Amino acid sequence: MKKAILGVALGASLLSGIATAGIAENIEAGYTIQQVIANAVAEGTSVEDAVAQALAAAPAEADAIIAVAIALRPDKAQAIINAAAAQGMDPQDALAAAIAGGADPTKVTAPPAAGGLGFAPGAGGPNPFSPPGVNGAGGCDGVCPSKN
Repeated sequence: MKKAILGVALGASLLSGIATAGIAENIEAGYTIQQVIANAVAEGTSVEDAVAQALAAAPAEADAIIAVAIALRPDKAQAIINAAAAQGMDPQDALAAAIAGGADPTKVTAPPAAGGLGFAPGAGGPNPFSPPGVNGAGGCDGVCPSKN
């Protein structure tokens, strides 16, 4: 009886070790990208962080990583693309992989390259191309020679 209990306890501890292994370790252990991303998200890792960690561990699997993440969380498509680009993936390649993985092309864009403006057209806010306001420009601010 004690051997059976010990066996169950040992088996449970091994399984919990697999469940809490990191993304890189799971990739190295031969788990599929789908298993790796799904397990990470099920354990509470955000899909964006799972993508970033998986890309760091297996950059050659970038298209598969993005496609799996999009299939798992299509509502996070833009965040997935941004995470991939932040990890060093070409923004256009990240966008193409996301669309190929099922992202709605009308709802996602490639993030700006490093040093870009960092805003989406039509997103509202101040126009970054407008010149700053200048007092008295184009008129008199009350101290004009003609008013004295």
